Amino acid sequence: MRNLGFFRYFSYSLLVILLYILQATPNLMPELFGSKPLLLLPLALAIASVEKEVPSLVFGAVCGGLTDIAAGGGIGYFAIILTLICYFESHVFGTYFVPNIISATVYSAAATVLSILVYFLIFKVFSGIPDWQILFVNHYISRIVYTFVMFIPICILVRFLHRSFKV
Repeated sequence: MRNLGFFRYFSYSLLVILLYILQATPNLMPELFGSKPLLLLPLALAIASVEKEVPSLVFGAVCGGLTDIAAGGGIGYFAIILTLICYFESHVFGTYFVPNIISATVYSAAATVLSILVYFLIFKVFSGIPDWQILFVNHYISRIVYTFVMFIPICILVRFLHRSFKV
């Protein structure tokens, strides 16, 4: 029975690697309105909606660190934000909410908008980039929507893996 837990986490790890390759490789994932989705963000949120706090925290930190690396910088913003968001999501779903796909989708929408908007404010607006309004309209709105839309198939896949390898 313990091997099923190993295979579940192993399959999550393979998903992390696959989605990192899709996210970081140029011209592999199609762009919509000049932006690509952050695929590791919905993966971390989907894993956090079905797992306990510690695995959620670990996968949030790994997905956040890889998102930071794919964005061209060091490990920082997304590693911290996804670690906190995933831990909080797992705790809230384990304690207060019924962890179904609708509540996970609503939480993911809020977390996606919040994390990308705060990133944009800190690294684009406050750093003094000129014409940040045009950048937001042309790239970041489509990135938020594209990232959120990708949550639904990723969440269905993660829930399938969670049920298949349930201990």
